[in-house]
Amino acid sequence: MKTQGAVAAGHKETARAAQNVLEAGGTAFDAIIAAMWTACVVEPVLASLGGGGFLMARPAGQTPRLYDFFVETPLAKRPGESLEFESCIARFAGGVTQEFHGGYGAVATPGMVAGLFAVHNDLGQLPMADLAQPAQKLAHDGVVVDDFQNYVMNIVTPLLGFCDETRAIYGAPDASQQAGDGTDAGFEVIKTGEVHRQPHLAASIEELAKNGAASFYHGDIAQALMTACRESGGYITADDLAKYRVLVRDPLLVSGRNGRFVLNPPPASGGVLAGFGLKLARELDLGVFGDARHLDALSEILKTTSVVRGEYGAAPSILGDEFCEGYRNLIGDRPLTQNGTTHISVVDQFGNLASATLSNGSTSGRMIPGTGVLLNNMLGEADLSPEGFHNWPCGVRMTSMMTPALYLGHDGMAVALGSGGSNRIRSTMMQVLLNLDVFGMSLEDAIAAPRMHFDDGLLSIEPGFDPAILDQLNLNEQQRWQESDMFFGGVHAAALNAGSHKLVASGDARRNGHHFIVQ
Repeated sequence: MKTQGAVAAGHKETARAAQNVLEAGGTAFDAIIAAMWTACVVEPVLASLGGGGFLMARPAGQTPRLYDFFVETPLAKRPGESLEFESCIARFAGGVTQEFHGGYGAVATPGMVAGLFAVHNDLGQLPMADLAQPAQKLAHDGVVVDDFQNYVMNIVTPLLGFCDETRAIYGAPDASQQAGDGTDAGFEVIKTGEVHRQPHLAASIEELAKNGAASFYHGDIAQALMTACRESGGYITADDLAKYRVLVRDPLLVSGRNGRFVLNPPPASGGVLAGFGLKLARELDLGVFGDARHLDALSEILKTTSVVRGEYGAAPSILGDEFCEGYRNLIGDRPLTQNGTTHISVVDQFGNLASATLSNGSTSGRMIPGTGVLLNNMLGEADLSPEGFHNWPCGVRMTSMMTPALYLGHDGMAVALGSGGSNRIRSTMMQVLLNLDVFGMSLEDAIAAPRMHFDDGLLSIEPGFDPAILDQLNLNEQQRWQESDMFFGGVHAAALNAGSHKLVASGDARRNGHHFIVQ
């Protein structure tokens, strides 16, 4: 008996895996587990068994809970001169660049595999082997590379060309296979339309589905990772893997005007910062979407959130009423004048809501040898190392902008949503949630509407707003993009109306969104 439900994700095969599970009678949690496995195959730069993530879950009739399986800093350090830690420059559309670091020295302890099995143990109903089978088949038989995945791979070409193993798996058949530091002009990533096969990853998925997370944290896969790190300049040891645990947290709850926001709690920073912006907006006059009042207030909220992040980080204290009121007054008193992540959302007819955001950073350019598992580079991401590289405290869960969320409307609408987009996630999520809560947009319109982002003194703006109004904003250091882009995130959302039992889903075109409805 099939389960009615809705799913949205960043790749057609990711969404299809969830759809097939719903049609086989699985719940939203079974479906999202299958989609997570699949994303690690078909969205390899954005999600990996060597990365981590978060899953916001609301089992029907229960309170929401947050599964934290993000990466963790290693338990011990080693001399900097012994590390493999190389600078690489990623290039986005519009000429925007961002520095990342690759090599085994950039790899934090992965949590993805532990997360898959923890969620399955608590909430899954169908056998894990069945849920992992679509991913295994796609890895073995291959998946056709689409335009978006080719685009993402090209952004991080220096990292995918980092070593022989990644060059062999992610390079075009006629690309140079000579190992290097990722700057070899002869290396090209696999092209759009070509079939991408990952037989070693298929074998790893089969082993994990059969033997559980222990294979990754204690078995042969663990041994291969530890040996590579010890011999080639990484931090990860047996203790790091053996002591990793998935953490279940109570989410942040922030009241809106017409519903409640359920957000990722600390130590993740994205939920706190998005919540701060939402609290600022709650009592402000936001006008009509796209008018002068809206754009002036929104740009100032984005700027204020960026300033507060710089001064206070993502301390939960910034959500205090008095703290928010002080900053709200600063905005409200201004005269009206003339700023590698993927997501999956699934809901089902029973009222189960599942929202998972996954990341492999921008990838380290290194793999667990012989397994096909591409490793994260979270220790090499500047956004995650505010005190400087290699200055992190040992054995702690790293912070993240990832914000898998729920929106529970007073009208009975329950939405599971989230976004990729690095440090733009906080502004992306805040704007889409405001579109739902304040402006009453449909799910599709809330996601498609143009966005802004403020960082480092610059207000980045998507096309779609009135240029004459933008000319009059207080924030005149602007970069006006000529087209929508994945730089501004990619919100994939699924929703269920408890009263009408209507199912809705929408995938963000900025990040190759796909959705399915199972009736």
